[in-house]
Amino acid sequence: MEIFHNSYDIKYRKPSGAVPTGEEIKISVKTDLPANVTMRLFTPDGEKAVPMERVSDFWYSAKIQAGDTPCLIWYDFIAEAEGEIFYYSNSDGALGGIGTQTSYPVANSYQITVYDKNFSTPQWFGDKIMYQIFPDRFYVGDGINLPEDKQNKAFFHFDWHEKPFIDRHPFENGPAYNDFYGGNLKGIIEKLPYLKELGVGVLYLNPIFEAYSNHRYDTGDYKKIDSILGTEEDFKELCSVANEKYDIRIILDGVFSHTGADSIYFNKYGFYGENSGAYKDYNSPYRSWFQFGNYPDYASWWGCSNLPNVNEMENSYLDYILRDENSVIKKWLSAGASGWRLDVADELPDEFIEILRREAKSEKEDAVIIGEVWEDASNKTAYGKLRNYLMGAELDSVMNYPFRDGVISFLTGYGDADAFNRQVMSQLENYPMPVVYSLMNILGTHDTMRIKSIMGGFGEDCGDKKLSSQMEEMAVKRVMLASFMQMTFYGVPCIYYGDEVGMEGGKDPYNRATYPWRCVDTELREWYKKLAEIRNNTLCLKRGYFIPLYAKGDVYVYLRCFKDGKDPLGRAGDESLCICAINRGESYQEIELTFDFNSQLKEILYGEQILTNQNKTINIPPNGVLLFMK
Repeated sequence: MEIFHNSYDIKYRKPSGAVPTGEEIKISVKTDLPANVTMRLFTPDGEKAVPMERVSDFWYSAKIQAGDTPCLIWYDFIAEAEGEIFYYSNSDGALGGIGTQTSYPVANSYQITVYDKNFSTPQWFGDKIMYQIFPDRFYVGDGINLPEDKQNKAFFHFDWHEKPFIDRHPFENGPAYNDFYGGNLKGIIEKLPYLKELGVGVLYLNPIFEAYSNHRYDTGDYKKIDSILGTEEDFKELCSVANEKYDIRIILDGVFSHTGADSIYFNKYGFYGENSGAYKDYNSPYRSWFQFGNYPDYASWWGCSNLPNVNEMENSYLDYILRDENSVIKKWLSAGASGWRLDVADELPDEFIEILRREAKSEKEDAVIIGEVWEDASNKTAYGKLRNYLMGAELDSVMNYPFRDGVISFLTGYGDADAFNRQVMSQLENYPMPVVYSLMNILGTHDTMRIKSIMGGFGEDCGDKKLSSQMEEMAVKRVMLASFMQMTFYGVPCIYYGDEVGMEGGKDPYNRATYPWRCVDTELREWYKKLAEIRNNTLCLKRGYFIPLYAKGDVYVYLRCFKDGKDPLGRAGDESLCICAINRGESYQEIELTFDFNSQLKEILYGEQILTNQNKTINIPPNGVLLFMK
């Protein structure tokens, strides 16, 4: 006997994908022999056997009701025919779609994400293009500021083009990250016209608060702008000018699972006075914030002794960071920020993120909350607990590392188009639609190698090595393909500063070098600008359905459009429609599409091909893309 179920197909699961609370779901299977078919259903209340009714020929169906509480539901099938028992479960890798039939039970069930029916994400965020800035390395405005309080802690580069380095920490067993170039908030303000021209609508800034290091993930004072970067007034000016003059919003990096050892709260090195801070003063009001054992021994983030862990659910910490009228998150939202990216969200308790969301949105209703999660965030388990990031009470969005990983794997030849498409469809199946259209789609960040270096063939950390001319030629072609995918996918494209001009580099610190304002790849930059302009002016690329049309070998083709005048969130669409095609191969690929066209479609990047119902053949150039539009 053969059993068949495809969770991507509404004939077998309706509605497909994640569902809101209270939704009825119809699950179906098909067999080639009469059988007794049972669905095994796994909910937070336990396992339940649900008999499936024969509805026609060898089709069997059952209906289940999502409850009022957001959760994950899992299911698979058992069928008995002619005295034998068969099992049907999720595919290898648990990516959904067509499953696997076995003669024995397999612990690999299909997932249904049930999220709060009232869950929504800020519409403004989903419609924009994002740009990530590592503030010390972007641009210096009004000259380098060398504050006295930093001069005994830091090394300052006076040559903007000098290579970054990592010194040994003078007080800890580890790196210091205390070399500075002087990039500041005034510099970002000066470059807002450039960012607007690039098509950017959101700036995500790595931490800007007082800290010992250049990366500032070792917070010294959450309520003070780092003196090298400028002042609180500079930050307010940045937010005001960006938003009012250029329609650009600012998102801040929230580092709340630990502070810096050199901080007003911990004060291990005594820079904040000899008798203050939890490490120096046993009676400090901040002592309960930290995880002391045999005082002054303490727990630190991943063993980094310069990053003491905090007790996130300690009441005075919750008040200071989240709940007080002038709490950290409210203070900076009030000053002009439009949201927070949460560093190492896995380290933060669900309850903490829930409170953060509630308090942030009480201050600014359309604030966006983004989490740093590297895996499938719908079913992530951290520290032995299944997390509730996407159920409606915590995050609006996550950094889309699965997208990055999939694009790199596909374009560098480690996986074909079909493998990439399965990852895409799994995400569309597992993530609530409000999240799908708010995903932070990255190709590189401050925690990864530069995308150009990877695309050129550096499979491992290349440090400060540069690509050869032959490697660079391939790298640029692949970055152009990757950025095309980024700009035409569901979610929010996020450009890591300098990727648009071809910056190279391995892992930290070489992925955090200074922006090369005097030496840029102008052709690549113009490509980014062109793609951004198309996206910003094409509604279906921001909100339309994502429908794969072809995924084989070197070629991936997908459709962006509206259905019955609506997008997947029920918002009004328009007549825009795009067919996006990528060929990673070294030769032309001719593909015959089966999609019916109600009107003529013209290729707009090169302008040489037209699609109609009479001519549905596309010819994709090697290492190339095509974009067909009405």
